[in-house]
Amino acid sequence: MDLEALQASLDEARSWRKLELSHARALAESRRGCGEEAYLCRAWTMMIYAHCDQALKLVAKAYMKFLMTNPRADYDYQTVWLAFFGKEAIRNVSHERFSLCSAKDEGANLKKLSGITGKEIFSSSSFSYSSLRFFCEWVIQCQLDHNKYSAFCTTLKDKRDAIAHGEVLFIKDVDDCIAWHEPAISLLDDLADFTLKTAIRHAA
Repeated sequence: MDLEALQASLDEARSWRKLELSHARALAESRRGCGEEAYLCRAWTMMIYAHCDQALKLVAKAYMKFLMTNPRADYDYQTVWLAFFGKEAIRNVSHERFSLCSAKDEGANLKKLSGITGKEIFSSSSFSYSSLRFFCEWVIQCQLDHNKYSAFCTTLKDKRDAIAHGEVLFIKDVDDCIAWHEPAISLLDDLADFTLKTAIRHAA
C-alpha cells in the first residue's frame, strides 16, 4: 500500500460515516418535540458509537498494511506484537509465534504486521477511551491528542451500553446527542489526518 492508497482508505473510513451521522442528526432535529425524538436520539447515539468504533479499527489496520510496504525506523513493532499476541505466544506451543516476541529484524517485523492484520483480532475490543489511547499510542503510534476525547468516549460508551442492554434511559432531546455528535466528527477527522501525517512523516 502506498501513500495514495492509504489516503483513499482513510478517506473512505470517515467520509460516509460523517455523512450518515449528519443524516441521523438531521432526521432527529426534524422531529424535535415529537414522540419520535427520543427514539431517534437513541438510534443516533448507537450510530455515533458504532462508527467511532469501526473507524478506529479500520484506520489502524490500514496504517499497519501501509507499514508492510513502508517500514518505519522508529516504529515499535515488538510492543504492538506483544500487545496482541504476547500472552498467547507464551502459552502456545507455536515456536514461531513465541520467537517473534523478541525478534527485531526486518523479516520478523513484516511477519508481525502480517500476523496482526491477517486476523480479525481488532474485533475483540469495543470502543472506549482506553481503546482509543491504545490504538493511537501503540498501534498507529501517532501524535493525536487522545486526552481531549476522554470525557466524550466515557460518556458515549455509558449511554451506548445502557441502550444496548435495554436499560431505562432517557436521552431528553437532540441537544443531548449533539454533545457526542460534534466530538465524533472531530475524532473521525483527527484519526484520518494524524494517521496520514504520520505516514507522510516517515515515508521518506
